[in-house]
Amino acid sequence: MLSTYTDTPISSVAQISNNVTSTTCYYIRKLLAQHKNELKSLVACGAAITADEKSDLNHVLESLYLEDLEICLMARELEVLAQLHRSLSTQTMSSMSISGQLVEVERRIFWILGLKKA
Repeated sequence: MLSTYTDTPISSVAQISNNVTSTTCYYIRKLLAQHKNELKSLVACGAAITADEKSDLNHVLESLYLEDLEICLMARELEVLAQLHRSLSTQTMSSMSISGQLVEVERRIFWILGLKKA
């Protein structure tokens, strides 16, 4: 009879990655490129990596947030916000509500990355 027991703890098997996925990084870097002339850093010069269209967003998060839990939460939030932005972007922009939501999602993405529109 075969045993299904393994010595590997369940937590290490089902661990969720703390990183922003490459697809989301690509999407957000495109967004940063579209707004690069409008964005400024909220962080003191030299205190963290400044996010731009060429940045490794996972390194940016690690430089901005000190706790592993915070880094993980911000990475997950960026995943959700990028998905929401993608979804809103495909909808008809005739509605002021959708346009306003899109601006708010962008504002939150930039804020997480230590940026704001000038």
